Amino acid sequence: MQYEAYLFADPTCFEYLDARLTKEIEALKAIANQYETPELINDGQQTAPSKRIIAQFPDYGKAKPVFGPQLAERIGLEVIRSRCPHFNRWLSRLESLI
Repeated sequence: MQYEAYLFADPTCFEYLDARLTKEIEALKAIANQYETPELINDGQQTAPSKRIIAQFPDYGKAKPVFGPQLAERIGLEVIRSRCPHFNRWLSRLESLI
């Protein structure tokens, strides 16, 4: 799974890149709304979450390692966990080891 799927937990996080790009943000919201969970968005090489994001925000492709974590932080772990059950189970399992 690409970590970019988690960014679809709240596509409004992309306002951080450029709040004026409302059409692009709405396009990402529409993609997210087509799936029960963002974890299911990863359905092919050309339709992978990162490819969908780059189609709307081309600059994201050049700076994924920087933008990705910043956007995830803006969403917050609580929201990502609530929208991504597989991720939540995995993280809960890790937490149980502590």
